[in-house]
Order: sequence, then C-alpha cells, then structure tokens
Amino acid sequence: MARDPEEAVESVILVRRRWGKLYTIATSSGRSFLVLRDYSSEELLRDGAELDREALERLAGPVARTAGLALAYRLLAMRDRTEHEIRGALGTENIRTPEVVDDIIDTLRRQGYLDDRRLASHFVQYTAKHRPSGPRLIRRKLREAGVSDEIIEAEVREALPPEREREVAEELARKKLKGAKTREQAVRRIHGLLARRGFSDRTVNAICSAILRGVFPGEHDDA
Repeated sequence: MARDPEEAVESVILVRRRWGKLYTIATSSGRSFLVLRDYSSEELLRDGAELDREALERLAGPVARTAGLALAYRLLAMRDRTEHEIRGALGTENIRTPEVVDDIIDTLRRQGYLDDRRLASHFVQYTAKHRPSGPRLIRRKLREAGVSDEIIEAEVREALPPEREREVAEELARKKLKGAKTREQAVRRIHGLLARRGFSDRTVNAICSAILRGVFPGEHDDA
C-alpha cells in the first residue's frame, strides 16, 4: 500500500487474526480496528502499511460495517442475541460510530436475525421446560440481556399469570417435599428454593403457609 509519506497519518503496527477472516489491526496512534479480509481490505492487513485520512475513514466506516456484520452473524449463529448484546459486542471491537452501528442493527432487523421479542419468548419457553422459574428471575435475566421492560412484561403476563405461577411453584414444591421429616423442614427447603427461582413473595408465602397447616395439595403425610 504505497502512499506519499506526506499523506500518511498513521501506520499499522500489528495484524492479528481473530476468527475466520476477521482480523484486528492496531495502529501507531494506539487505535484498533476490526477488519474482514477481502479484496478491498487486503492492503490494510499488512504490518507497516501506511494509513492516510482516507484509509482511516474507510476503517471507521465501510470496513467497520462489513466487519461488524460478519461479527454479528458469527455471534447470532451461536444463539439469539438482543440488540443490546450486539451493540455491546460491536463496542468491544471499537465499532462505535453511531451511523455504522445503527446501520448494522437495522440490517440485522430487516433480515430477521435480530428480534428482542422473539428472543424473550424463546427464553421464557426454554425456562419453562428446563428450569421452571418465577417472574422475578425471568425479569432479571431478560433485563440483564438488555430486553426492554415493555417486552418483558408482555411475555411474563402471557407465560406466567398468577394462577400459572402458583401451579409451577406448587409442582416444584411437591418435589422438594420428598424426604422432609417435618413440615418445618419442608418449609425451609421450599422457601429457599422458590425464592431463588424468583417466585413472588405472595406465592412463596401461600405455599409455605399451606404446608405448615397441612393443607398443601399432594402433601405427604409424613411431611
């Protein structure tokens, strides 16, 4: 990549392969850029390559967009991600130009790869099947992933209305009753389990009260 020395602003001091055709280059100013190796970026992936202003603008613009999309596709191939998670992954790779990031997100949405509502729905369904949990835990997990409160509340209302939450909690409680020698011991076990799984105080207290009074549905006589 031969350039007039007077035009050179920075130079490439390190080229490191990341995944597949994705590389990171570090420049003499301490900046780093994610680059997808193809015919248009080959000249940038060479130690000592001189970078003028035009090259730096390409790295922060169209090159970053191409590399950012490739990174997003790779992450989404592993599992669904939220918009928040993709933005975070791009930021970690120093892809932060608002126009570039927004264009990547918009492209993923149009292509159907990015859908926070679908992700939330799948998470709730998976949780119900493999690790039944209450609304508190579901809300916390989805918020940590960056799902909006509006989507979270809609999914929780649909999947866990109060009567369904009580049914799920009771099913877990029955399993925990096995082996308990006294009702008090059963309550200690069940209270801890249901609280950790994110069930509401109202549901937890109602079930524990029913056990102590000996009126819990399906309770063993020796519990």
